[in-house]
Amino acid sequence: MKTKIAALAIILCVAVTSTAFAKGGNYGHRGNGHGNYYRPHHYGYHSGGHNDLGLGIALGAAGGLLLGTALMYSPPPPPTVVYAAPYPAYPPPAVVVQQPRMCVEDRVVSGEWQVSQYDGRQIWVSFPSPVSRRIQVPCY
Repeated sequence: MKTKIAALAIILCVAVTSTAFAKGGNYGHRGNGHGNYYRPHHYGYHSGGHNDLGLGIALGAAGGLLLGTALMYSPPPPPTVVYAAPYPAYPPPAVVVQQPRMCVEDRVVSGEWQVSQYDGRQIWVSFPSPVSRRIQVPCY
């Protein structure tokens, strides 16, 4: 918003001063060198030799200063406020997650699969006598 106002102030200052420079300080005075000759009023000329250039520059500078001051002291726009409920309207439904039940069973085994320490392959190792091991089995 401030950049738009600053651009508008610059355009206004340039427009006012450029029209003052376009008119020139002494436009239309071609008389006898003293500036007192007859010009018809229906052409819209001023009689006399006053200069509008200084007025245009003064108006442009004053307008630029006023717009610049207004821009500098204008408050920033208010922050965007997003309203959100701190709590949901309805509590979320309770989710019950049941862990898969695993049961254990004692079994007598005569060997087991082990990983070879030499090459990483699985090998069957037989026990010299049967051993009781606890094994996980699905519950029914």
